[in-house]
Amino acid sequence: TNTFGAVFRVRHALAFAVHKFFNEKGFVYMHTPIITASDAEGAGEMFKVTTLPLEGNIPKNEDGTVNYEEDFFGKATNLTVSGQLEG
Repeated sequence: TNTFGAVFRVRHALAFAVHKFFNEKGFVYMHTPIITASDAEGAGEMFKVTTLPLEGNIPKNEDGTVNYEEDFFGKATNLTVSGQLEG
């Protein structure tokens, strides 16, 4: 409808103006989700990111846990469930 179209155009103009302002000030826009080692929300199910095999010859520590030192990131990593800033 015309109302939805108008709302979308206003939102676009506002978002564009904000992005342009910060871009001109030297800021960088970072898209989420990002790969992180922390669980920002603490409650959601996170998606694991790994280059290790999902089955078979998975590297293990002496206590039987997965040895992430052999993974690409060197530690357990996930896609964040939060759009909050990762520092």
